[in-house]
Amino acid sequence: MRMVLLAWVAGVWWLQQASALPTGQGFAIAVGIAACVFVAGALRVIWVAGGTRSYAQPWGATSGRCRPGGKAALAGRGVDDRQAGGAASVNHGWPRWLAVAAFALSAGVGGYAWAAYRAEVRLGDSLPAALEGQDVLVTGVVAGLPITTGDGVRFVFDVERAHALARGDERIGGCDTCGAPSVCGNGKGIGDGGGAGASLAPRRLTGGGDLACGAVHVPKRIELVLPMRSAFGGKGGKRWKGEELGGRGVADLGAGDASEGAAAVAGTQLPRAGERWRMPVRLKAPRGFANWHGFDAELLALVRGIRASGYVRTSFGRGGQTNAVRSRRLHAGPLPGYGFAAWRERLRDDFRAALDPSARYGGVLMALALGERGDIADDDWQMFADTGVSHLLAISGLHVSLVAGAMAVIVGGLWRRASFGRRRLPLWLPAPKAAAVAGLLAAVAYGAIAGWGVPVRRAVGMVAMVVLALLTGRFAAPSYALAWALAVVVTLDPWAVVTPGLWLSFGAVTALVLAARRGDRARSNSSGRPDGARDAEGAEDADVRRKRGAATRLEAVAATPACETLVPKTGTLKIDEASSASAAWRALGWMGRWGVALCRRLAPAARAQYAVTIGLIPLTLAWFGSVPLLGPLANAVAIPVMTLIVTPLALASLMLPSGLAHWALFVAHAVVVWLADWLGTLAAMPWAVWRAPVAPVWAQMVAVVGVVVCLVPMPQWVRAARRWVIGMRLAGVALMGPAALASPQRPAMGEFRVTMLDIGQGNAVLVETATRTLLFDSGPPLGRGGDAGRRVIVPYLRSMGIARLDRMVVSHAHDDHFGGALSVLRAFPEAQVLSSLPEGHRVRRASATHRTCLAGQQWQWEGVTFRFLHPDKAALRDGRRGRAGPNSVSCVLRIANGRHSALLAADAESPQERTMVARYGRALRSDVLLAPHHGSLTSSSSAFVTAVSPAHVVFQTGYRNRFGHPKAAVVARYRSAGATLWQSVTHGGIRFSSTPDGMTAQAYRASYRRYWHALSPDSS
Repeated sequence: MRMVLLAWVAGVWWLQQASALPTGQGFAIAVGIAACVFVAGALRVIWVAGGTRSYAQPWGATSGRCRPGGKAALAGRGVDDRQAGGAASVNHGWPRWLAVAAFALSAGVGGYAWAAYRAEVRLGDSLPAALEGQDVLVTGVVAGLPITTGDGVRFVFDVERAHALARGDERIGGCDTCGAPSVCGNGKGIGDGGGAGASLAPRRLTGGGDLACGAVHVPKRIELVLPMRSAFGGKGGKRWKGEELGGRGVADLGAGDASEGAAAVAGTQLPRAGERWRMPVRLKAPRGFANWHGFDAELLALVRGIRASGYVRTSFGRGGQTNAVRSRRLHAGPLPGYGFAAWRERLRDDFRAALDPSARYGGVLMALALGERGDIADDDWQMFADTGVSHLLAISGLHVSLVAGAMAVIVGGLWRRASFGRRRLPLWLPAPKAAAVAGLLAAVAYGAIAGWGVPVRRAVGMVAMVVLALLTGRFAAPSYALAWALAVVVTLDPWAVVTPGLWLSFGAVTALVLAARRGDRARSNSSGRPDGARDAEGAEDADVRRKRGAATRLEAVAATPACETLVPKTGTLKIDEASSASAAWRALGWMGRWGVALCRRLAPAARAQYAVTIGLIPLTLAWFGSVPLLGPLANAVAIPVMTLIVTPLALASLMLPSGLAHWALFVAHAVVVWLADWLGTLAAMPWAVWRAPVAPVWAQMVAVVGVVVCLVPMPQWVRAARRWVIGMRLAGVALMGPAALASPQRPAMGEFRVTMLDIGQGNAVLVETATRTLLFDSGPPLGRGGDAGRRVIVPYLRSMGIARLDRMVVSHAHDDHFGGALSVLRAFPEAQVLSSLPEGHRVRRASATHRTCLAGQQWQWEGVTFRFLHPDKAALRDGRRGRAGPNSVSCVLRIANGRHSALLAADAESPQERTMVARYGRALRSDVLLAPHHGSLTSSSSAFVTAVSPAHVVFQTGYRNRFGHPKAAVVARYRSAGATLWQSVTHGGIRFSSTPDGMTAQAYRASYRRYWHALSPDSS
């Protein structure tokens, strides 16, 4: 069964690697055949299991597998060898494996087809291209918790109906009298109540000159931002104090205040979960940056079901916004189906009210209690990640198990003592089963409050498997519970298989299961009997241990290898051996006994920490390219502190009155402050984190094999010789070496590689030689607290194994070119900066060394020459005196090795181009050109294009940028010159490599396309 479940998961995973969804008759035939095989196999399994399975066997055990004596035991029960042989022929040998393989293959095809169906349904609800960037009036319900960000209030919106807008004679919505079949269609009217069969003709709204077309199609679920000003407080934190409204902050408003519409920001009320609103919005399809080893925002939008995003319009030009189309709350809510989201928001408001406004780590407590992590500062996130404890900031399986276990203990204790007259509840339902059911309900409730992340779903699924096994009288082996939980999670959310949360969560639990089996195997083979000293001290005997709590018993039995007894028989002990052990135990004294007991308690925790640390090394290297070396030490302190102190206090604050909740959070925050200070000390150590480039797939697979070798219980013949055990474990560690020590291939001596990163509207170009690295510009700022340096450039450099940045060129003083420079310098403080920035600029102040770029400056790295072509001294003098703008002093850099060359023109405009053409002439000839000023009409003059004659031209622009770059005339000019055109919007990151055979080009979106990536018209 485990193989079948894993095959289903593998089929789902395989679909996520596809560049396009499957279609055609062949696919339908394959699915049909697989379905027939699967049904036939399932019926066969049910038939055989119904006749041979014993309820005393673990789930997944085959007939006769654990019966002592095999055929001899069957013969003793009156079953002859022919019957036993027949059963063996059915359940063993190559026919059985062939049947299992066919069953698993059909399950894999089924998983592939299921994932394709889910993807087709979700992608079908898309935003028409004609509506992108247009004004649309949407009516719907606020579906999730509004979250304050740097650019306003962000929330998920379930659309009920939508109408395009027009002002006067201008068609804003893109509808020609609502006759475009791909966009418009019959629907309800524009009024609050609407009406079926509304007219498709434009309709004038009361109170202004605005017109509304008929209904247009908008995706069911969208994400909106209500633009507003917000203030953040705390020591480097991201805690939102709110806009001052009548002397109070928005974050301080209670549910009643919001429902009465007391708050108003930018002329509109603040939306709350469960309310129905009508809003004028501008939408666009999900779009993100596309770079090697970068974050996939389009995948995240697909996982969340967000098929369009945009912002709420608060004004329409100079005339302002008319009352007819301004944002308006139609129903205070919560509406049916959204009551739980509204309740979660009230919990969050009460939680924030109980927090001290100056609490820096209030976001940590919010994450532990409600699963909302938006209030945690980026610097704090980095500190927790560098010490390996970031998993504690999310509601994970550890927290779910804590809640479920605590509830089970409480209910179990009360249930055993519950009696009403002559009726005793334990006689109606055994206390272990009642405790298990209560624990499951508590886990489900906590998971709902937390938002059902992948670790939460995994933990709740495993708890449900254990409880189901207890209620049905079966044994739930951890491997089966884990496989079923994985299959259920992937079935409900097929895209979870390509997210790090699933791999890290299930990987950690798998490592714990392997370590538990290894520990049980070691204990069962160490002496073959229980400890006589513990028996002499009054430890419970085997019969009492078998009557312990249901969850503990199930886990212990499940972790025991098949056909082995969990508790050995005490009759095998000799009385004199027990007496001598008891005497030795008493001779230790109370200090010795205390030390031995403490070691026995700490040994399982140490084993678990070792297993998780080893087990997650390949996964953390694959996803994040780093391993926190001090993670075991940090977790040894952070796990008990967060689990036993902080999390219970944070959860208790949700149920306590406001006064007591304040003190509970005060104590919890004080503990977090102490813990964060200690973790900050660890993170500040230079060797706290091992950073490595993202290894190739083969190295990652070898590392996984190494983890299994390190953790799996060894066979009997290996355990007999300690040197073999040590050798096998060391071999497992060695197998993880390629993943930790691999490095991407750099250019050969005398060659260079140019990578144009996709960072939106701006420039960011990485130039690599055999041993040196240069960054040309650092991209734009990306909202409050973020920039292209932090989010794109630094992660890319680290994923490529670049530990040292030799030089960084900042072409000029526009923020789309220096916006990420400070983040890059924080990560690589030794980098030398060359720029045309004015004196006193913050980037110049932050740099260790700085030089002004000047025409004629040049240097050589491994046979590759770098030379500045602009600005000259006259241009610098005019720019610093204010006679010309920053574009006039853009640093223009040319890279050449004698055979190939690349020209990085930054934002040089026509006057600068004329100067360079007059000065260098045909020497400007280059194979690769970074288009000047992103392809604006003020640059790329005909003389410049002719002089450069590029084979490849790259436009680094943002999606639907407000400047309209690149301009059609400029694109046509380069195309007529015979150049191949590349756009970061269309192709993502673009990489050029010089080789003896020529200049090679690679585009990320073409090489690593997935079916959820947006399609853009090819401009090459």
